[in-house]
Amino acid sequence: DSDDGMTGGAAAAAAAAAPTLSDMFAAPSHLIHRGGGFQGARSVAKDSRRWLLVNLQRDSEFSSHALNRDVWRDELVENLIREGFIFWQAYDVQDEGQTYAQRYTVADYPHVAIIDPRTGRLMWRKEGWTQENPLTAESFAEMAMDFCSRHSFDKPPVAPRPSGGGGGGASATPASESHERPTKRPFMTEEEQLQAAMRESLKQSSSENNINGPADQEMQDAVQDIDDDDDDDDEVEILEKSDMEQQQQQQLPPQEEPKVEEPSTPSLVTELLSIQVGDEPSDNSARIQIRMPDGKRLVRKFHKASEVKIIYAFVAQSNEEAKGGKEFVLMAGYPPQDLISEIDNSIDSTGLSGQAITVRWK
Repeated sequence: DSDDGMTGGAAAAAAAAAPTLSDMFAAPSHLIHRGGGFQGARSVAKDSRRWLLVNLQRDSEFSSHALNRDVWRDELVENLIREGFIFWQAYDVQDEGQTYAQRYTVADYPHVAIIDPRTGRLMWRKEGWTQENPLTAESFAEMAMDFCSRHSFDKPPVAPRPSGGGGGGASATPASESHERPTKRPFMTEEEQLQAAMRESLKQSSSENNINGPADQEMQDAVQDIDDDDDDDDEVEILEKSDMEQQQQQQLPPQEEPKVEEPSTPSLVTELLSIQVGDEPSDNSARIQIRMPDGKRLVRKFHKASEVKIIYAFVAQSNEEAKGGKEFVLMAGYPPQDLISEIDNSIDSTGLSGQAITVRWK
């Protein structure tokens, strides 16, 4: 009986510890901004200089629940949101959700968007996908990294302008301003052609008079100047030989001292190509996503105690252009910062575990 009791207790404890279905698809409460609704989240995003990430859900859409499970709980996505965004999530049946859906003309669910909190302008959106073509954690992380690298709070915001389509939503394309230009007639009448020919004839005769008049006077003035110059021969100064040599020496360019060539130091890329990267560690590792210049994404594990230089070496040895000596920079964080100042520090101390790094050519 005691063995049965122990077995039953262990089973109950295991059942309590196992995540339920509702837990797996629950909203990521640890990421969602609470308090103040949409405007409260927008104010916090504006004050903290972060972009506002919005997710509008519909309970009857399974893809909304899958988004909670597969995207918002991904380690890379969580780190990107914490660093660069304020996250606000609501349902379409809530008052705040309905207000948002009307203002930004939401067409399908789940709806994911990035808002500029300074102006309320819709910067990016994606909505209404299926299980066959879902929004994955990898694709969202790639989009978020690219968005943060192309947009900055250091640049002035672009205010939304009303559209001419009458929709009124922030996502509507601003109407282009049209400028009327006078149209040219394709031909002239016979009378107009005759008048134009007469005007051209008058211009030609006038230009011929100008050539035969002032030009002759200029020629005479030039001849007179030459005659005047001939009378000044007695004023030519005769230089002594020593004076001429002195002037020639002054006109000679200064002699340059021979340069001593310093021994060239190997470039950083050459050093990185000689480093042994090794295999991925199985424990005490940092998982990092790396986006290459060609858009290719690499996910790799590194020892947390290793220097950031090992990431540089991995990138240099994973790209043909880098192998050929092309220099690059690694950008991480929000706003993206160059990691070169951290190259000798450990991956753990720089907080790169679970981060996304972008590679750019110099």
